[in-house]
Amino acid sequence: MKKVAAVLALLLISSIGFSQSAFGVKGGVNLTHISTEAGSLKDNINESLDTKTGFVFGIWGRMGQKLYLQPEVLIATKGGEVEVRPAGGGPVQVIDVKYTNLDIPVLVGFKPAKFLRIMGGPVASLKLSEDKKLKDALTEYTTNTDEAFENTTWGYQVGLGVKLLGVELDLRKEGSLTDINALSFKNEDKFNQRASGWQLTLAFTIL
Repeated sequence: MKKVAAVLALLLISSIGFSQSAFGVKGGVNLTHISTEAGSLKDNINESLDTKTGFVFGIWGRMGQKLYLQPEVLIATKGGEVEVRPAGGGPVQVIDVKYTNLDIPVLVGFKPAKFLRIMGGPVASLKLSEDKKLKDALTEYTTNTDEAFENTTWGYQVGLGVKLLGVELDLRKEGSLTDINALSFKNEDKFNQRASGWQLTLAFTIL
């Protein structure tokens, strides 16, 4: 994953000197939902349908015009809610989960019109931090007492972008390609979690 980040940094730097290129900053919000497949633990651990609102900001580069390559480096806070019932019984607890990633999208885009863009591609994610609430809530179920989320995961983004008054507005659908859960459970091989949601950002061109 560190190699991916290094390659992306080189792409961003090289885009500054590319003849048909742009470079800028962006920021916005994430709306994330964590889906949970708990296997035999489904009566004790389940997903909530609610979403978590977070923020995203970072830098982007673009190489090409009609057809283009757009690498980005983004700090993104994400999360969701997970419903947990204590192993000894009792009411269900709703755990508000939050974690922060360094997201590295590498998108391929197409401009069907001067003001409109269509893009999509893979996203490499490096976890920067997590709030430990999910790990603490599941201590009685799992043999892993360290962290609830994987340090590196893969996902995707697809979306549309429009340019208005010199500002670019992007709406993207996000999803996981790999399991984001790092916990292990006794006699349970089906427990997994995926993140999905929407990202809305405003981007400004610097160069």
